Amino acid sequence: MILVVYFDEFFKNLVKRLKENGVDFEIVKYDNLENFILSNSKQIDKVIITGSKKRILREHDFPLLETFMKQNIKIIGICFGFQYLAYKTGGKLMECEKFIGIRNTETGEHLYFNHYDIVTDLPKKWKIIAKIDGFINIAATEKWIGFQFHPEKNSKHFTHYILPFLLS
Repeated sequence: MILVVYFDEFFKNLVKRLKENGVDFEIVKYDNLENFILSNSKQIDKVIITGSKKRILREHDFPLLETFMKQNIKIIGICFGFQYLAYKTGGKLMECEKFIGIRNTETGEHLYFNHYDIVTDLPKKWKIIAKIDGFINIAATEKWIGFQFHPEKNSKHFTHYILPFLLS
């Protein structure tokens, strides 16, 4: 499994959670992704795309990520990663003011958010799992799962949301 990293203030939390749960992974910074793909001989079966300060609606051309989308690879998209998957599959995003802090979901969970853009609609191939405040915060396909919050910020959320997908 590889962890594709953009600038993300929660990156250290994600690395900590992966290590705590014995997940074998390699860290690849986005600006080194092309070299990694060209020089890697191991089969990549899972990818996590982290959050980023980049904004999909302002800069939406990330061809190296599309390479993974075209393959039979499980992808976890966190914040920016989910926005990217949604956008590239025909979903709708909306720019908003900075959305930061803890919000309660419909089920009463306290989730941590930190983003500018939100996913508002997805094509039928996606199953919407949860919404909050009118936007989609968890959705999945057969190969991908996306989170419009930061489950890596909380050990319980990481174990509940991300770990099962990594272990499947």
